[in-house]
Amino acid sequence: MRSLAFVIFFTGVFAIVKGQQKEISFGIFTGLTSPYTFDSGINRDSRYEQPNQVKLLPLGISFGLDYQGYGFVITPSIINIGQDMNIVNITGGVEGKRGINLKYVQVPVSLKLHAIDVSSLKVSVVAGVAAAYLLDGNETVTHNSAKYRFPTEVFPILPPDYVVEYDGVLAPSLSKVEIVSRQDLKTFQLFASVGFRSDWDFKQAWRVSFDLRANYGFNETRDDAYRSQTKTNAKLYDLHGDRREMFVSLSVGIARFIEVKHTKSFSKSKSNPKKKRKN
Repeated sequence: MRSLAFVIFFTGVFAIVKGQQKEISFGIFTGLTSPYTFDSGINRDSRYEQPNQVKLLPLGISFGLDYQGYGFVITPSIINIGQDMNIVNITGGVEGKRGINLKYVQVPVSLKLHAIDVSSLKVSVVAGVAAAYLLDGNETVTHNSAKYRFPTEVFPILPPDYVVEYDGVLAPSLSKVEIVSRQDLKTFQLFASVGFRSDWDFKQAWRVSFDLRANYGFNETRDDAYRSQTKTNAKLYDLHGDRREMFVSLSVGIARFIEVKHTKSFSKSKSNPKKKRKN
């Protein structure tokens, strides 16, 4: 509902500025995302560390509408987010990975405020909101046979081949064991974004754009049923905690644009002078 309100708002703004001179652009773009998963359960689990990483932003399309001083841009695309965690042994050595994989199709609607607006260059502050639908997602665990610092709250559910020792738990190797499936994830997400965008008209009717943004997901990604399970009984590799997905996106696009000039039309009124009376 919040995303619908934003769409209605922007549609109303479009109607208000309909009569102004404008530039309309259509194009494609691609880029990269650097995801960050904030999870209070993972943060208190010494088995994990969070490295920086980059994921591909597949091809998307863009529609832009620019006026003097401000503009709008709509950029539907598919995004890959979810931060992969390193799994570390008791001495801090990396032994494996917990992969968080989320693929959404999103439709961001953004407002641009032009800080620089000259004939061939626009540099803008950008703020937007995006409704997103989950296409696919899961979480998997892969690690070597090693000794790990398992939280004591999972000791009662350790399988027989997990051996508790005085300084940790000796665990067997695992290969892509799924701990969260597609069915455990919510299908809808709402993102807010803020950042900077530059549009450079490098050739007549052609424009290249660079867009750098920080994005924040408002909704918990996992559904209530899964979260209630982890709250009642901790899972072997997943402690209960709140989660939010964030990411930085950098995209590069090319678009064709046209200028639409508004011209006022005047209607001529014909006068009907009264005929002189004959004397």
